[in-house]
Amino acid sequence: MMNLVLNRPRPLYRDLPGGSAQGVFGPDDQLGCLNLLTPERVAASGALIRIGEVFSLNASLMNYNVPNFFSRSGKSERDAPRHTVIVTSTKMRRDDYLDGFYPQTSSQWDHFRHCGDPDTETFYNGHTDETCGIDAWAERGIAGRGVLLDVARWAAKAGRPIDWLSAREITVADLENTAAAQKVAITEGTVVLMRVGWQEGYSKLTQEERVELPLSNPPCPGLEHTKEMAERLWDWGIAAIGSDNPALEVYPMRHYPSILHDDLLGKLGIPIGEFWLLDALAAACEAQGRYEFFFTSAPLNIPGGVGSTANALAIL
Repeated sequence: MMNLVLNRPRPLYRDLPGGSAQGVFGPDDQLGCLNLLTPERVAASGALIRIGEVFSLNASLMNYNVPNFFSRSGKSERDAPRHTVIVTSTKMRRDDYLDGFYPQTSSQWDHFRHCGDPDTETFYNGHTDETCGIDAWAERGIAGRGVLLDVARWAAKAGRPIDWLSAREITVADLENTAAAQKVAITEGTVVLMRVGWQEGYSKLTQEERVELPLSNPPCPGLEHTKEMAERLWDWGIAAIGSDNPALEVYPMRHYPSILHDDLLGKLGIPIGEFWLLDALAAACEAQGRYEFFFTSAPLNIPGGVGSTANALAIL
């Protein structure tokens, strides 16, 4: 699926009727803001690879975020997907399969079908269950300039450390101040990764504590749900946004009257990533004093899919 080239300037958020980008990228578009990853921008982002250090942003499928937070899998069991290794008829050859696999477990993407536009009761760009799915992203692939906004490190240095088990709202000013402190610009077609320190906190738990944590429905820090936040992300022209936390936005989610997921996925066509591993990347970015990199992700090609493992890399 090719990128759509706009024949007019992309409108500002204030000029979007009802805060919806329906029709901005064409009447049948399924890529949303991934359209901003144009071939020219992807080619230019290759220059961001300077030392060739590769960071996988993907947690284990088998023991990270198990059981699933928010009962998202619709299953009552507390086990990870079952991984079966098959010994083939030839002694030293193997195959395997996963049973009970949930595509949005661990580090993952939310597709537009995950949350719709409550005003129109459709998904992004007026699509229905029958007309969209994450396979559109998979057929295209995701690659381009990535930027890490290490809000956790900035907040700690500012004397306002973030408790990873608190409902701390990350404001527009927090994002802008973090970018300014890091001396990095958010330009059109950027994949933004936001670190709030959730992975660092979670990694210190025992396995028993990890099993119990989702059952308590714990709060987590994340983006505030305000129209100002939706406006800032759209007007920046981001291609997608991911975080190390469970929900991207603050949890419990603030309803105004909907949630930020509805604005980003249902109205604006901005892909959302959650549970991404960002600590090692953040340490390397701080050491180099450079917070931009080449980013790539290959979502699973699931026809009509609602989500996918992230399969994401950052290359410095």
